[in-house]
Amino acid sequence: MEKKCCLHDPSDEVLEAVWVIMERKMTADAGAIMERDRRGIVTEEMIDSLVDRGLLTKKGGNYGFTGDGRKKGEKIIRRHRLAERLLADVLDVREEENLESNACRFEHFLTPEVTDHICILLGHPKTCPHGNPIPPGECCETAQSHVESAVIPLSQLRPGEKGRVLYMTMKDHSRLDRLTSLGLFPGRQIKVHQREPSFVVFLDETQLALDKRIVEDIYIVRK
Repeated sequence: MEKKCCLHDPSDEVLEAVWVIMERKMTADAGAIMERDRRGIVTEEMIDSLVDRGLLTKKGGNYGFTGDGRKKGEKIIRRHRLAERLLADVLDVREEENLESNACRFEHFLTPEVTDHICILLGHPKTCPHGNPIPPGECCETAQSHVESAVIPLSQLRPGEKGRVLYMTMKDHSRLDRLTSLGLFPGRQIKVHQREPSFVVFLDETQLALDKRIVEDIYIVRK
């Protein structure tokens, strides 16, 4: 069973619970919804308040989404599962409890624009690390590419182009430590000098030759 963390807005907790319950073809009654609330703050009255707000329907003790409720629930699920994907794929967070709890906290800081930027950066992933579907956003449907042209592997820069290092995803920590010792780390400005026969960059006035496999793991934003 997925562990839940502390959410800032209890209504988000309710809508997320209803989404997951219905996704699993289960009955979204008050008991099932409250069972997913690990903090113990969701009550039936709180759930019913979402009926009054026009986000949920209630029939015979079972809850479902209104049109507006489904749209809001979809956005919550999308943010959460993209946050999980980012933590797992980019930041290499693997422990289940850390992944879930940090994704819960992180999702509340994601604006719609940043959510789409993360989605595009990750290549429009279809599922979260648990295999659950990630609802597509407008960026997926229209195949926007403006972020792909801004946040890219260093290997895609041409000679003379500049960028700022965002993060490095190499698994070999000795390589990462070596690059850091040479002054290459997130936040540094970098300029490509040449791509062939070796990949050479400038860090201020310092010239640095990089293995072509390494430059695939260094992500930058164009300047």
